[in-house]
Amino acid sequence: MDEYLLLLLNQTLSNAGFDIFFAWISQDLLFSTPLLLVVMVFLSWRFGKDGFKFWLLTIAFITLGDQLGALLKYLTAQPRPCAELGSVVRQVDTVFSINCSRNLNGMPSNHALNFFLFMTFSSYMLRWRGWIVGFGLLAVLVALSRVYLGVHYPSQILAGTLIGMGLGAGMGWLSLRYLPFVQRVMQAARLDKY
Repeated sequence: MDEYLLLLLNQTLSNAGFDIFFAWISQDLLFSTPLLLVVMVFLSWRFGKDGFKFWLLTIAFITLGDQLGALLKYLTAQPRPCAELGSVVRQVDTVFSINCSRNLNGMPSNHALNFFLFMTFSSYMLRWRGWIVGFGLLAVLVALSRVYLGVHYPSQILAGTLIGMGLGAGMGWLSLRYLPFVQRVMQAARLDKY
């Protein structure tokens, strides 16, 4: 089933537009970093210093999640499909240059882990319907992009998603319980209708 879903997304649904779009949203420097900067500006504008602290806390949690994902990759040593099925998996060649990666282990997907951690943590605090839907859709698209590009199996995406959501919820609960500025952000967010 894993290989079937991989090849369905990687080959059957392939086209030049998807190649560019999915390669772009998989980029750390050209997509994730600008997105995080926009989130920082918005949170700082909306919640002042507490919003900036909330953003820094989010970055710290994403960094911890990323390191956990790297450790799990090392421990599981499950190969990426582009390494294991190199002759079968279509390699996408765009201006955003996606390749198999320096790290040939793919379990779990750190992209899925990080985006779902961010979505779950920030949604837990802000509870804005538009935020949840928007970042939920974005997390799903980023996760799908990794399968489409042939750098992760769907099971690796699912593992990253579940780990990210679990970490996001746990970190949200702990932050709300022990960090007053997070409590203030959540109280202020409840007054908004985003």
